[in-house]
Amino acid sequence: MKAFLGIFIFFEVVGWLFVSTFDRIDQLQFINGHNSAVADLVFQALTATAEVVLPILLLLYLLRFQKAYALPYVYSYALSTGLIQGLKHLVFTDALRPLAYFAGSGVKWHIVPGLLISEFNSMPSGHTGAAFFMFFWVAVLLRRWFWGLLGGIIAVGVAYSRVYLFQHFPVDTLVGAAIGVGSSALFYSIYDAKSHTK
Repeated sequence: MKAFLGIFIFFEVVGWLFVSTFDRIDQLQFINGHNSAVADLVFQALTATAEVVLPILLLLYLLRFQKAYALPYVYSYALSTGLIQGLKHLVFTDALRPLAYFAGSGVKWHIVPGLLISEFNSMPSGHTGAAFFMFFWVAVLLRRWFWGLLGGIIAVGVAYSRVYLFQHFPVDTLVGAAIGVGSSALFYSIYDAKSHTK
């Protein structure tokens, strides 16, 4: 768990320094500009890890082998998803994604062929929130520093993929990650406190 949280804190600190130092177009040109055919495939695969299938598979695993964690997992998933979708659709309703935001910039961006690019509801990143939420629980379950470190690296990779694929700004991923980890940490701490009082 400590390794995962260390990666998360490092990501947040470096990420906020990055977004406070460079303006949006420089951020996107740096990340989107370092592209290749291999990176296109890798980052599409990383993005897919945070989609619906893996969180559901992890829930099924919990229900079968670690029932005590299933309820806090579901609660944290609901809170994380609810907060992210609420912010997207109720608070940051005018937050354009990069394709729409830079529509008149004249910059030739790298867009992965055949990839559907969204234009609205940029803030915060749901994929990033889901990745950090999910790998928080992987770190809890597997308990070894290696798995926490690997989970943290994959979660950061998902966040980076969202910017690389031109779906989000870096700040969207920073907020999404914080919501994912914060929601999970809240319900894990509640579960942990209850288990110690039994």
